[in-house]
Amino acid sequence: MPSVASSTPLDVLRLIFSCLPSPDLAVWCRVNRTVHPVAKEALYRALYPSRRNVLPLCLKLATEPDIALRVRAFTITDDTVDMFLGVIADALLKLPRLRALFLFIGPMSSWILPRPDACPFQLHEFSTSFFFDEPLQSFLQSQRSLLHLRVSAPRDLSLSRAIRPPMFPNLVSIAAPMSVVEAVIPGRPVRNVTSYHFNHHPPSVSCFARSTSPAGVQRLMLNFTYLQTLAPDQLAEFTPNLKSFTIDADAIKPDDYEMVDQLTEWIEEYLSYAKHLNCLIIRFYPALSSVPCQEIDFSDMITSIFAASVHLEHVIVLFNGVKAKYVCRQPPGQDWYIVND
Repeated sequence: MPSVASSTPLDVLRLIFSCLPSPDLAVWCRVNRTVHPVAKEALYRALYPSRRNVLPLCLKLATEPDIALRVRAFTITDDTVDMFLGVIADALLKLPRLRALFLFIGPMSSWILPRPDACPFQLHEFSTSFFFDEPLQSFLQSQRSLLHLRVSAPRDLSLSRAIRPPMFPNLVSIAAPMSVVEAVIPGRPVRNVTSYHFNHHPPSVSCFARSTSPAGVQRLMLNFTYLQTLAPDQLAEFTPNLKSFTIDADAIKPDDYEMVDQLTEWIEEYLSYAKHLNCLIIRFYPALSSVPCQEIDFSDMITSIFAASVHLEHVIVLFNGVKAKYVCRQPPGQDWYIVND
């Protein structure tokens, strides 16, 4: 095996190593001198610390610059690492080539993010469970190369209103509450939006029309609780080039035919205005159903949706937390059918 690996082109090795798990990469690091640097690069390129190894890994990054230089993506999705926040903060200060940062370690720890004057990296993608507070806002001010952003609700609405176009001017996708989205989109080339709103006084969707993307917002996900407060024609007006629309059926019981009919009626009215939509996705919550979602017949809903639009090509029914889904396709002039179930 070592001789085969040594004779394999480096580009091929990099492609192979990009698909291997960390334990296998650690083995390849010990094969020979030729393979070692390629495997080591892949081993540290994307890191996923957990409570079990976050301390030694972060100490290694903080004290070994050659290792820290290899890291492009850093992900922690463990909210039990609170006792290690200090060492995580130290490690982040040592990652000059970091491009993707995902921190889901609770809502109150944004202080670990580097200050703008000390931040060594420029991210392309940032996702976090932190509240949108002052430390997070300060950090984002330093991220002018940011393309994809996912954040939580602001602790103070005045913070989201303080967002100005000089912050992350190249942003193309945002996943956040509408109170943040309506402040982020104007003046930026945002084309993908995932958002939600539950409280009274729903924000306007007019912000979607203020994207500087040539085609505007083209992919959108909103929860149905919020959609029910909107006029379908206004949503279509502010997203005239929308191609893919996901409805998070957050308050709809999948086995309640009256509620499903209510959802279907809203969709039918919206489709009468949406002239370019070719994919509609509906996400149900199995926990709201008294019977397994896979046993529910959605054919009447799907038929009505396809009948409401001559442009629609796909209707996809998803179930949150379940792999099963229905991908339905209707070729022009033909009946719809299930591509996979």
